[in-house]
Amino acid sequence: MRARSFNVVLTFDGSGVSSHANHTAIHKAVSRLAFTGQVPNDCRLLSLVTVGLLRKYISFLELPFSWLLPSSLRCIVGPQGYRRAKDAMFCHRSQLLWFRYLYIIFSRYMFVNTFQMIPQGPTNLKMY
Repeated sequence: MRARSFNVVLTFDGSGVSSHANHTAIHKAVSRLAFTGQVPNDCRLLSLVTVGLLRKYISFLELPFSWLLPSSLRCIVGPQGYRRAKDAMFCHRSQLLWFRYLYIIFSRYMFVNTFQMIPQGPTNLKMY
């Protein structure tokens, strides 16, 4: 983060959206950096909010919920962004199984994403 002068890092939350081991590991690593004070002061860490199964698969109908519930950042994807995300999914044809087609059509993550701030630990912690 310091080498590239990042001021925002977006990651998964502790649930990793689908409980994928790589997703949860990334969140743990970023959270550990935040807790140990290894993040530059001007860098903000945000984690994607995992929602329940019903909210996850109601597609763009999820927008009112995402808009009304508190979050640190909301990203709403327009038609052009949706097409780009869909095209990106089709670039990985070997991983595009039947359920991923349903994901492309029905997942709220294709239309809206909400993020929460990852709290950063004290940088001048003294232990005796």
